[in-house]
Amino acid sequence: MDRYLQEKLKNDKAFKKYLDENTNYLKYLNRDSSYHQEFMRLMKDKYKERTTDKINNAVKTINVISSIIETIK
Repeated sequence: MDRYLQEKLKNDKAFKKYLDENTNYLKYLNRDSSYHQEFMRLMKDKYKERTTDKINNAVKTINVISSIIETIK
């Protein structure tokens, strides 16, 4: 595994947590650093950190706030 990837995994809490929970990915990352993109995609899918997930959460929050305001009125 190259140094850049090691530093990135060490400094990012979500990556580190996912790697701690799924240690089998460490073997793939050590063998081929290009697997990093697949690892990132899997981690983002699990922890719902994709852009679409963030947008959906923002929309849900706005809906909750608007329903609270409607209730207050």
